[in-house]
Amino acid sequence: MLKARKVHFIGVGGYGMSALAMVLTQQGMQVSGSDVAASDRTRRLEAAGVEIHIGAHDAAHIDGAEVVVYSTQVPQDNPELAAARARGLRVMHRSEVLAEFVNGQSIAVAGTHGKTTTSSMIAFLLERGGLDPTVLLGGEMEAIGGTGKAGSGPWVVAETDESDRSFLRYRPEVAVVTNVEPEHLEFWEGSFERIKEGFRQFLGQVRPGGLAVLCADDPTLLALGRELAQTPGGARVVFYGTHPAASWQAHNIRTWEKGIAYDCVRDGRMLGEVRLPVPGRHNALNSLGALVAGEYAGLSFAQMRESLLCFGNAKRRFQVWAEVDGIRVVDDYAHHPTEIRATLAAAREQARGRIVAVFQPQRYSRTHWLMDQFATAFQDADVLVLTRIYSPPGEQPIPGVSAETLAARITANTGRPVTLLSDPREILAFLLSEVRPGDTVLTMGAGDIWQVARDLAQELKARTPSARGQG
Repeated sequence: MLKARKVHFIGVGGYGMSALAMVLTQQGMQVSGSDVAASDRTRRLEAAGVEIHIGAHDAAHIDGAEVVVYSTQVPQDNPELAAARARGLRVMHRSEVLAEFVNGQSIAVAGTHGKTTTSSMIAFLLERGGLDPTVLLGGEMEAIGGTGKAGSGPWVVAETDESDRSFLRYRPEVAVVTNVEPEHLEFWEGSFERIKEGFRQFLGQVRPGGLAVLCADDPTLLALGRELAQTPGGARVVFYGTHPAASWQAHNIRTWEKGIAYDCVRDGRMLGEVRLPVPGRHNALNSLGALVAGEYAGLSFAQMRESLLCFGNAKRRFQVWAEVDGIRVVDDYAHHPTEIRATLAAAREQARGRIVAVFQPQRYSRTHWLMDQFATAFQDADVLVLTRIYSPPGEQPIPGVSAETLAARITANTGRPVTLLSDPREILAFLLSEVRPGDTVLTMGAGDIWQVARDLAQELKARTPSARGQG
């Protein structure tokens, strides 16, 4: 693939696709891409020299390409994909291209939650440590100016995806796994046991002499890691977390003015305090996994601890849009019940008043499979707004699965009312009339709900001067 003169990406604005397109472009390859709508990612790619086509997909967009790359979200009847096959071009799934980078000296991050933050932390540590890694993320990282960058160093840091089983193509030198929970069950025959088997296979593919870095706080990972440690020829296993079985442990996790802090202990020996300018116990664990990977790559604890003080979280990971007149506006990608609980808990750690949560469910299938877990995930929200289910193109509604059904389940569980609003303008108007000093407004979801946080921040900032002038 790397010898091709030109590569075309269908849906180039996606997180993983844009990362690959950027890295190949920076490595000197001719790249083109198409997407139905422009975004910051497509604009960055265009500025970097990628030929971008925005709007309806068209067979003409692949002219001159020798390789055409698609993702699981691209339907098989896509005009560009169909034309590529008809012309006999090499057609590759996104994960096949990523495997060209991961199947070597790489640190691959997997897990149901925390992949983007943990891989961003690892990339940040290696970047600040002078190792100049190649980075391929599933989210946007300010330190590298987007989702991906080509480095001159030997290491590749990549976020890998279990959702469509594509991580089974990878054979990394280091695998960092944050947790294993039921998610994307539509790709796993509705079976958590099949997901476990997928992670077992992924860990078994770590290169001989490599390292499996696993969070011992997750019971599934603890069992898989112990099993792997007894496998002849398997990777070396290092556990991290707060569990007694972890060799790297976070003790005395606590808040500080800018985020979260803990005492890092390795094999019973205190290494020192770690401070992160991001909130949440889950981020303490994420950083601990990053420290293990960074040490394997040759970095010292002292330099990594210093680097983490400057870590800026990935975009849409507890992203603070505004703090105006005592009102804080935060957006987060949380779209799974466990992520929602962790994000609300992180908000509660820093909150001075109420937490006003706005949640946009994503996918009918996820809402269906995890309805019971969603119903108990919002205990830390003082005010809760639910909006329509955000569904990707091609997904069909499931009878009985709706925001209304979920709202009723949450109310039955908490005893508190849930406000249902379908239009972003209605949500914005509700928030402007509802919020008061001391509140934290938290938008959550994998769809376009972040735009509500952006618009609310803009409205609050715009009204502040006039309010002060009247006072």
